[in-house]
Parts: sequence; C-alpha cells; structure tokens
Amino acid sequence: MKILLTTIICLLLCLPVFADQQTTVLQEQATVGKATAVLPYIDGSNDEAYEKQLNALIRDTAAKLAKEVGGGAVTYEVKLNRPSLVSILLTAANGERVAYKGLNLDLTTGKEFTVTDFFVDKEQVQQALGDYEKVLFAEDGFYLQQEKYSEYATFVPYNKVLDHMRIGEAGRIMQVARLTAAASGKTLVLDKPGLLALKLASNPSTGYSWQMSADSAAVVRVGSTFIIPREEEERMATGVAGTEILFLNVNEPGTYKVHMEYKRPWERISLDKFTFTISVR
Repeated sequence: MKILLTTIICLLLCLPVFADQQTTVLQEQATVGKATAVLPYIDGSNDEAYEKQLNALIRDTAAKLAKEVGGGAVTYEVKLNRPSLVSILLTAANGERVAYKGLNLDLTTGKEFTVTDFFVDKEQVQQALGDYEKVLFAEDGFYLQQEKYSEYATFVPYNKVLDHMRIGEAGRIMQVARLTAAASGKTLVLDKPGLLALKLASNPSTGYSWQMSADSAAVVRVGSTFIIPREEEERMATGVAGTEILFLNVNEPGTYKVHMEYKRPWERISLDKFTFTISVR
C-alpha cells in the first residue's frame, strides 16, 4: 500500500511537468505504394484512438503523395511541436518530380486543424495571409502553399498577424513567456519577438484592473482574461478575487520598459504598480 501511495503521489506531482512537454514523434521506415518512406509516428498522447487516426492519416497522405510523383521516396520534417499540436511537412521525390503536403494535426480532436480555428473570421484570415492553397503551421509562423503539391514558399510570422487571432487559441501554437508581479525591476530576455502572458492577482468586481503602458508601440496589449480560483468557482461565488492574465505582443527587436498599474480606469491613484524591461535580441 505504501508503494502504491508513493507511486500515485509521484504521478500527480509529475502531471504539470508532462503537460508542458512536446508531443513525442517517433520515426519509422515504411513502404507506401511504390515508394520507400521515412515517416513520423505519434506516440504517448492522451487519447490512443485519436493518435491512431492521425498516424493513419500520415501514412495515407504519404501514399497519395508518392503516387503523385510515381514512386521514389517520401521524407518528412516536423515544423511545429506543441503539447497537443504537431505540424508535419511531407515531401515525395522521384527524380525531378517533387510534391509537398503539409499536415496540421490536433491530438485533442484526431483531425487536422486549420487557420480558421485560430482567427476570428475568414475575412481576417484573408486580410492577414492573402491567397493560398494550404497553410502549414511552424514554430515561428505560417508557411503558405500557393498551388497544390507546390513548395511552401511564403512565410508569415505569427507576431505579424496576432491582432487577428483568438488570443486564447494563440497560446496553443506560440511559445508564451509567462510572468508574474515578481518580474518587477527585472528584465525578460527574448531571442525573438513574440507573445507573453502576465498572471496578476485581481478583483474586477471592485472596478480595479491592471493597466499596461510601454515606452514603445512595439509592445501591444492584445487581450486579457480572468480566472476564478477553482474552490470559489465550485461554490458559484461572485465578486471574489482571482487571477487576471494579460497578453502582450512584442512586435520587433529592441529594449522596452513596461509599466503596470492596478487601478480604476477613471482614477489617477493606483493600488499597486511595478515596472519591468523586455529585451528582444
């Protein structure tokens, strides 16, 4: 019994760590139609049925791609790897004939995900990305394919279109730097422009909320949300304190001062405030 309890405790303690891990993508040798192939194989996800669906989709897509070029060989490249999302570029080559196909795989649905899953509406997708045949999600942005089976030649960084995205969904595909009030007086160093989330104690029912200002237009507030503590949520409590999460987008390299104030919008006096620095290489 003691060993069992110890095991359960260890698993519970490890769950938050595993939740932030990338999806496991194995590599397998296969034959698809008339082609030899080196294919990705998703393993260790939370839903075996969805995992099976996606692995079947990968193999089926590879077979169709190989047929398009008349055999040859099929290879792959993982373009995006997140805890529940994986994007893969399959390439089939047979002499001078080459065909490309991108797959954006959602492990929470067992299906492909699309740009419209992350944007508010189709018009904004069109405005942000222009015309395209297919979009492939990557670590830093979108790769666009203009014609079926052609190369994904056009690249659009995520931070250039973040204003059009559903901010809650953006966190699934972008790396997000997470900060608290402990950032006061300190510097956040980023290798590239991107998204950050500030998690701050708040109680909107009092009229107070966190206000952000920066010394440059390169730092933009793009959204916010409020989370009620689980124990209060279960009691259906109202007007309780919780956590306000503010999402900021840093558009370009540079060093910027960000000022945070906890206040009512119509008042000058703040109950709390702090300043931190963002340095983007």
